[in-house]
Amino acid sequence: MALGSVLLSFAWALAACGTGDAAPASPPVTYLPGQGGLITVGIDQAPTGCNPNTATGNTFANRLVLSAVLPSAFSVDGTGQAQYDPALIDSAELHSTNPETVVYTLNPKAVWSDGVPITANDFIYAWQHQRTVPINTIGGDANVSTTAGYDDIATMTPSNRGRTLTVVFSTPYADWQGLFDYLLPAHVLERTGWSPTCTNVDPRIDLSGGPFEIASVSSTSIMLVKNPHWWGQPPKIDRLRIRLATGPGQLAEWLHEGKIDVAAPTFFTSGFLSAVSSLPTVRSEVNISNTFLELEFATAGQLTSQPLVREAVAYAIDRQQLVNHVVGWADVNIAPALSHLYAQGDAAYPTTPPPIPLNATTTSTTTTVPSGPISAKTFPSTADPTQVVDDLVSAGYFRNTTGLWVNLAGHPLVLKLAVDAGNGWAVQTAPLLAEQLRLEGITLQVLDEPNATIAGEQLQAGAVDMALLPLHTAAFPSATSAWYSPILDFSGGTGAQDWSNYNSPKVNNLFSQATRELDPVKAQPLYDAIDAQLWADMTALPLFAEPDALAWSAFVTGMDPGPYPQGLFSTILDWARLVKVPADYSGTPTVPSSRT
Repeated sequence: MALGSVLLSFAWALAACGTGDAAPASPPVTYLPGQGGLITVGIDQAPTGCNPNTATGNTFANRLVLSAVLPSAFSVDGTGQAQYDPALIDSAELHSTNPETVVYTLNPKAVWSDGVPITANDFIYAWQHQRTVPINTIGGDANVSTTAGYDDIATMTPSNRGRTLTVVFSTPYADWQGLFDYLLPAHVLERTGWSPTCTNVDPRIDLSGGPFEIASVSSTSIMLVKNPHWWGQPPKIDRLRIRLATGPGQLAEWLHEGKIDVAAPTFFTSGFLSAVSSLPTVRSEVNISNTFLELEFATAGQLTSQPLVREAVAYAIDRQQLVNHVVGWADVNIAPALSHLYAQGDAAYPTTPPPIPLNATTTSTTTTVPSGPISAKTFPSTADPTQVVDDLVSAGYFRNTTGLWVNLAGHPLVLKLAVDAGNGWAVQTAPLLAEQLRLEGITLQVLDEPNATIAGEQLQAGAVDMALLPLHTAAFPSATSAWYSPILDFSGGTGAQDWSNYNSPKVNNLFSQATRELDPVKAQPLYDAIDAQLWADMTALPLFAEPDALAWSAFVTGMDPGPYPQGLFSTILDWARLVKVPADYSGTPTVPSSRT
């Protein structure tokens, strides 16, 4: 639901107190969107770099801040539909399917904030550094968030003085509209390198090709101002400040004190919602996000390489209880997850579990599952202690007199779990998981890691048996191949996220087919088959979608949570401060000057 389409109108009539004559009524007033001014947004994560297309810079904060600064070829709306940005592109058309050929015509007015035109060279530079090539040769880079799609491009040919770009694919790539987002200026990165050493956004590197440019950066705030070279629809506000909070509690305090106008936490508590909802001039909304929490297994680990052990752990987990305790209070519509590929907040999320393919038997390179296939349709949302016993007995364990599961040598089944401590939903879920497994005789050791990448790397290295990780979905499902397949891995690369070391020839082949299928209707059954196989192999157990909260002052307008990476700032051109004017006022009021 859009949050900024409601125009606030207030009228006050003052009545005299006691027995005296009635005071004359004050004329009614209206609040209209004004021109100019400052809006301050509070978030609870800090940027980590200046290139969001690197593995180290691909974070919530980087993409949020830079979505108002860096241009992207396409954006995605709430229904999952992609549309090109007319400020950057005049047209982007699929001219041929054999070979797949896309022709981009760039807006001739598009320029970087230093006055240099945005041309095909910026696209070509992005391609050269996001494709898989031997490291330390011309082109290519180890530090990339993904190589998906870029590897499938054979040639990129500029023409018309760089305003036209013809892209020919060596193999079809269905999600070509997902390429070339968060473009950076090639003429700058050619000097600094693809992944400059920076721990925050940087105005010297992140030149603007959008409505705002970076004016200043500190450890506590980032100031964006109107880009004077912007050629598109002008934003209504002059300045946008992002303040970095320690957590949802501080964001609520700042709203109460008027230090911020909008609070956008990545994690929140019931206390946060209570605090903001008690403020008479603050509005708030909770939605189901495009992120879901998943328990991933080390499929090549010493203990969890056995599918029966992974299956037993999964059956010991009461996902409905986790939903009830961790997120159900925030949104009663959140339910145990049905998919490994989509979050409940995605337009493509299945409303019912996908059908079980007739041949959905495991094709893992090392193990097989003796029982019938598990699926989203057959797997329970609550624990199944009987199945836990059956699986662990079949795996060679037995329960001793203390109730613990032990192997034939008498060693108890003790599993290590890495947790993304930077994700509040994961932190709250971990102790509940440990207690649920304890009740079924399985000991869990919880190890906090600073972020999802480090937790995933611990799983990949075999240092832990499981990892509790948030997965951020995209509008284009091909991105999920990085989670469950090694097909995007390359030596020295950092973008792939197959932390579980899962390597199923069947799934790899299905991903290859799906990413090359240009007809999305024909591609969907392939993704359904991938999901079914992931359930059958119990590579990971998807738990639940994470909720999103947004709180904003009643005296600002235009806010919308927005889907996918650009998120909140997808409607930034419509943001405005509301100004009090007479009821019969016509025109656009100017926002009074305010301190920065």
